[in-house]
Amino acid sequence: MKLRNIRRKVLSCATLIGLFALSLSGCTTGGSSSTGGGGGGRAACTVNPHVSGQARWTVLVFMNAANNLQPDSLLNVAQMASVGSDANLNIIVQWKQANCVDCGSPSFQATKRYRITKHTQAEVNSIAAGDTSSLTRDELAPPANFYDPVTQQADMGDWRVLHDFASWGAANYPADHLMALMWDHGAGWRPTRALNKLRPVFRGFSEDNATNNEVQTWEIPTALAGLAQPVDLLAFDCSLMQMMEVAYEARNSARVLVGSEESPPGAGYRYDLWLSQLKSSAADPCTAASNIQTTFVNYYVANRPDFHNITQSIIDLSKMQSVGSALNTFGRELQRVKTTEATQIQSARNSAQHYAYFDNKDLYHYAALIGGSTGSASLKQAVSDLQSTLTGTNGAVITNMRGSTGQSNSNGLAVYVPTPSAFLNAYGNLALSKAGAAPEWMAFLQAQTR
Repeated sequence: MKLRNIRRKVLSCATLIGLFALSLSGCTTGGSSSTGGGGGGRAACTVNPHVSGQARWTVLVFMNAANNLQPDSLLNVAQMASVGSDANLNIIVQWKQANCVDCGSPSFQATKRYRITKHTQAEVNSIAAGDTSSLTRDELAPPANFYDPVTQQADMGDWRVLHDFASWGAANYPADHLMALMWDHGAGWRPTRALNKLRPVFRGFSEDNATNNEVQTWEIPTALAGLAQPVDLLAFDCSLMQMMEVAYEARNSARVLVGSEESPPGAGYRYDLWLSQLKSSAADPCTAASNIQTTFVNYYVANRPDFHNITQSIIDLSKMQSVGSALNTFGRELQRVKTTEATQIQSARNSAQHYAYFDNKDLYHYAALIGGSTGSASLKQAVSDLQSTLTGTNGAVITNMRGSTGQSNSNGLAVYVPTPSAFLNAYGNLALSKAGAAPEWMAFLQAQTR
């Protein structure tokens, strides 16, 4: 969804109901796309064998609404309830609402778990309007770990709480395929604020305003490790998470990644539309991701032109090691010309497609601008090689879609490119910055001269 300080909207209950009614229309027009290597023949897209009597998909939704996105959580849960779980689909939600600054009007103050079933239209409308009483029949036992029975709360900004939910969900709701969906604010890899003036919090996603904690990007692998079955599809219904840094961190945590380079509207994914498609099919991970992507982009292009900066891409995480190696070479070549071509490097950084955080640049476009201005043959080759790992045949970007305006140079993966004085040393905590990944890229960011 969105950055805390670049919030696009807080919808009233009346607007929520109206928007939900629009979502039922199932609009499928609009949007533009560019395609990477395509999903055909990819191991990441393979359908897992069906186990008789087992659901085709379990979708684990980690919904942290202890922040200013609380009204949007009501809409999205209402959309889920319009579809509901059945023998083929488990919709499992851990949902937190709290009484805290900027937390809206919570319909309950607790951290609850649900297996969402299909509800009547009247109940769906009531949920969207803030009455969640009909969900009582869907409610499961509260978390057994990292949970305070007195306050009835868990800290959803703690990676251990995410791990506990994912472990419990995978073990108790086995399915042919597993999706882990992160619902909340996101900021890619980077630091966002210093909460106690002594220790900066490096937020990747899941801002819990009741505890002032957030899950860090480099905690993703640990949070999703050791599950009863591996994650097939990792989805971020959050801002700015479709970054090179995040995708590389998650390369061994799932097969496919879907998310946004930009900061999308708080209402986020069209849960009623893509869950309906998932419920009625035996979709592979890439098709499931495509359903999320197309229903999201097409809805906002057709119905909400005011939200024109829409992006959504699907990444084959098995390709991220190749992209990391190519980025490492690109960084090494940039260091070689950092002084002689400092002006061209500065121009590319300033002109590249950027997002809500100006330091987030589209990786393909930034590299293209470098390649088009450099006089170095070896740097041009490094650019070409990097671009091939992104959007070439069998590249990391399976498909990329964007809105009607403002995102013509969005190609599926952003990367951190700060000015020299703004480089954040916490970048060194990322797996991407370690040996065997792209330490030369980090060295280049630190070595920029203007």
